[in-house]
Amino acid sequence: MSEASFPGPGSDGEQPPPGDPARDETVGEPGGVPEDDWDGDAEMAAYIADLEAGRARIPEEWEIEGPAATIGLGDAADVDLAELAAMVGPDGLGGEVFARDRSADVMRPGPVLAALTEQAAGGLGRLTDNQVIGAMSAARRLAARAAWLELTAVAEFTRRCEAQYEDAKARGVPRGCRDGEFPDAELGMELVTSQNAARDQMDLAGDLQTRLPRTWAALGAGVIDEYRARLIWRPTRHLTDADAARADEILAALAPGLRYDQLARKATAVAMKLDPQAFQRGKEQARQERQRVQAGREESGNAFLSGRELAIEDALASKAHIDALAVALRKGGLPGTLQRLRVLAFNDLTQGRDPLDRLAGPESADDAGRDARQDKPAAGGHAGDGDGSGDGDGDDDASWDGCPDMTQWQHERRGTAEDDDHPDSGGVPSGPPAPFPALINLTVPAGNILGWSAAPGEAGGWGLTDPGDTRRLVEAASRDPRTRWCFTLLGPDGTAVAHGCARGSHPWIPPPGDGQRNRDGPDARQAAALATLLRDLNVTFTPIAKGSCDHANAENRYTPSRKLGHLVRARTATCPAPGCGAHAYHNDLDHTVPHPDGPTDECNIAPPCRRHHRVKQAPGWKLEQPEPGVMIWTTPSGRSYTTRPTVYEM
Repeated sequence: MSEASFPGPGSDGEQPPPGDPARDETVGEPGGVPEDDWDGDAEMAAYIADLEAGRARIPEEWEIEGPAATIGLGDAADVDLAELAAMVGPDGLGGEVFARDRSADVMRPGPVLAALTEQAAGGLGRLTDNQVIGAMSAARRLAARAAWLELTAVAEFTRRCEAQYEDAKARGVPRGCRDGEFPDAELGMELVTSQNAARDQMDLAGDLQTRLPRTWAALGAGVIDEYRARLIWRPTRHLTDADAARADEILAALAPGLRYDQLARKATAVAMKLDPQAFQRGKEQARQERQRVQAGREESGNAFLSGRELAIEDALASKAHIDALAVALRKGGLPGTLQRLRVLAFNDLTQGRDPLDRLAGPESADDAGRDARQDKPAAGGHAGDGDGSGDGDGDDDASWDGCPDMTQWQHERRGTAEDDDHPDSGGVPSGPPAPFPALINLTVPAGNILGWSAAPGEAGGWGLTDPGDTRRLVEAASRDPRTRWCFTLLGPDGTAVAHGCARGSHPWIPPPGDGQRNRDGPDARQAAALATLLRDLNVTFTPIAKGSCDHANAENRYTPSRKLGHLVRARTATCPAPGCGAHAYHNDLDHTVPHPDGPTDECNIAPPCRRHHRVKQAPGWKLEQPEPGVMIWTTPSGRSYTTRPTVYEM
């Protein structure tokens, strides 16, 4: 941003060239230049003359490369106007304003700081290290301010919907038909996120404004970021307003200087001290509503399996049992670090095996079992080598300090390295995988399992699987008699064009391969393997309607057949609501236009989750399916969102 960045009094907003004061008179003012007499050509000629005479200069490239901006000052920024004039002058935007304790380094976030930061970002190479860090700090304050602005709007939207809902409730409107009943669904579509995440954002916005004013002010001033505000909010949700205000006073002052994990721990400790009973009620409510065994995909591509919202004593007791088994396995001579042996014991216990059976001979297993019982510490203790001193093995799950191991601060929570005298081969276990029923949908590119494609598979809610994992999963699932094979053919754009299923059980063994992946498609051997697989499974494919509908699969009934349901769910693999990732396999099969006015056909059936099925039927909502799989959602606020058939990885 330079002097030329601010619109001037010219007809197109340009600044008058410096030089002759006689040309600086106000256009249209008494005694000034009459508005109709303004002559752009004459002004340009005068400017060129000034350049030639040395009375004006051509701006540097960096001065004009940033976007022009019209900025209303006043309350927009805490900056002295004389100081602002110096900042935007020819010597003021070289980055010095971002140096430590200079104007931009301490400026409250707003349009002036945004303009300065944008200008600096266009020429970071000119700045010193000190100034680059200052610009980075300014960007962080601006991001916090942007989050504050978003949450301000979220809070207002929430208040309006709550008022509509309460009014409808007072008038005796039944549930499911009340105005303002699904604000989280509407917000989730705009934010492209789940309804739970949207509701979380609504609760956060409301509580920050009404119960945590100091934290709210710190976020608006850019002193803390949104995540720190969230860490303060979470453990204080169950406190009274008075206790929440006290926690706010303590935590808002400390938050700027604490890491995420430190702030999470401190916020939890403060909430516990202020009202232990309220904190306990919050734990009990979470156990009742969210206790579960959860499995999913790690960022690395591996998987996790965990018990969530457990009672602390149960989790500690289970962990102690696994620790003791790991020590017994090591004493029995099983190679590997304690961390690796804990994983072996965990897998065995959750798959119905006795970990001690890994030791050679029943006598060894019996001895190890006695050792495991002797070495098992009380809940809250430490499982050592059996000599009470511990062995230095890192227990990388330091998670009993009141804060979860969230990915945002994983790099700040490193455990002690495992000792090196117990090598661990790691890798994929040898031998064929144990059979399991494909009660989840395994979405598997044929080229993945037959060797010509590296496109990932997908295992239900577990996420993406690489070719090696995919082949092992398919092999394991196919060996269970309850598994059924279904195939979906994809078009060049990755959408489904046909679908068919095989009858009965068909165990499958991966064909030998050389590991070569052919981006151009299958070679003759791989194509033959696919043809053989389809022939052996005796699959008959049915085309999936796309673009227009020929009603070839229309049914004269209310409930769609299994075949029609498969076609719809192959076409649209998740709930068609924006931001919802619920897998279609578990969702409803809903008529977009209610039956019997709407047909039971591909062009009028979609697989929404139960929640969005109810949303679609609420007042003010509208759902259209102008062509098969293309869903247009219109919310009570009048905004529209379109989703389309699933595009699979190829």
